[in-house]
Amino acid sequence: MEFDRKEDMGESAVKAGLWYTIGNIALKGCAFLSLPIFTRLLSTNDFGIYNAYIAYEQIFTAILGLGLYGTIKNAKLDFKADFEKYLSSIVSLSVLIFGVFLTTANILYPAYSNALGFSRFVTNCLLLQSFGAYLLYFYGVKLNAEFRYRSFLIMSSINVLSNTALSIIFILVVFPNERYLGRILGSAIPLISIGIVLCLLIWKRGKTVYKKEYWKYGLAIGLPLLPHVISQSLLSQVDRIMIKDIVGASEAGIYGYIYTICTILYIVGNSMENAWSPWVFYTLDSGEKKRITKASKDYVTVFSLLTIGFFCVMPEITKIIAGKDYWEGISLIVPLTFGNYFVFLYGFPVNIEYYHKKTGFISLGTILAAVLNAILNYFGIIWFGYQAAAYTTFFSYGMLFLFHWTIAKKYGVGELYSFKFLTNRTALVLITGFVVLLTSNFVAFNLILRYVLIILILIWLFKRKEMLASALKRG
Repeated sequence: MEFDRKEDMGESAVKAGLWYTIGNIALKGCAFLSLPIFTRLLSTNDFGIYNAYIAYEQIFTAILGLGLYGTIKNAKLDFKADFEKYLSSIVSLSVLIFGVFLTTANILYPAYSNALGFSRFVTNCLLLQSFGAYLLYFYGVKLNAEFRYRSFLIMSSINVLSNTALSIIFILVVFPNERYLGRILGSAIPLISIGIVLCLLIWKRGKTVYKKEYWKYGLAIGLPLLPHVISQSLLSQVDRIMIKDIVGASEAGIYGYIYTICTILYIVGNSMENAWSPWVFYTLDSGEKKRITKASKDYVTVFSLLTIGFFCVMPEITKIIAGKDYWEGISLIVPLTFGNYFVFLYGFPVNIEYYHKKTGFISLGTILAAVLNAILNYFGIIWFGYQAAAYTTFFSYGMLFLFHWTIAKKYGVGELYSFKFLTNRTALVLITGFVVLLTSNFVAFNLILRYVLIILILIWLFKRKEMLASALKRG
């Protein structure tokens, strides 16, 4: 009976995860379609300032979250009927932490204002938006754990559409001479509003402001995870901040545009991960490790081919979306795509660490990669220009995967996933990417090569569509 229940939950995870993946990609695609609007409304300088703001937002979101969102999947299994009470209590803890942080940040503002480069008003918008983003992500993890993909997509749609509409209005009507400010407020107001609504909703359902057991549980798992979350944010955001500070806002804008383009692949990988990880948890819980090993090979192969297809097709799309001021960054597509591929791979060992609640070890691997990235970025940007950040970030993500794999070997990751198979697929992606990159000056040859590869990938996927469909059903 217990096994059947877990089997049903596993199937629910796959079904919900599949639709979550499709819906989330479509939703992010809508946001992506707004990119041509903003690259034309904003100069490279304004775009660089906004990108630095968003980079800080993601870092502060990680800090304010205190790693607590990372406890939700475990709490869903451990507290079951009291899950809503747990969430309510943890949100109260989050609000308390945010109140202390906001007050301290305003008192100490004169000490760090020059280094941050934002006015007090923008800084407060940044902190409020960061907390709103944390609450949106917190609630999204909850919905994902419950396989409620429709609710998540509706909530995210409201954020994306209102963000775009308000930004355009503020840029054109309210702040035509400070357009970066219009873009900032357009992104801040929806997230702040959604955060308030979600906070009240969680309290209404859980009706628990404080319970020592829940706070102790959350902090026991979340605090060791905090260095990982912060380091992960620094790893993905510090390059844009350092380019702005070392080289200039305009170069940060060009880099930020290409980085944003390349996050499309990250979004696909993250959406697939959100479908994959709940199923892995439930399958491990039912003791069926062989199912994970078998399914993972199809999973990795498909994403590897998607990665190759991505860097083959994106140069033309990049030119269509933005004006010529941004085109000098096209050569960064391949190394930034490599970075996103390693982000996908590192999810395999990290899921095992999460399952065994070894969040302290998770932090260790990510801290090492973040420190390495910051050092390489600093010297790389100074010696070789802002383009070096794409390569140092790609290398750091590769090390991130290796750090976590080494740590997770102690908990049996090698029994679930074949390192040799992952290495083979990684070699395929890297070799193909470097060939495409190194032949870019031979325009006609490069164009033919890239689109032949795209056609071959489409043929492979079409011929194996039944296998892929059965893999999803097998989950």
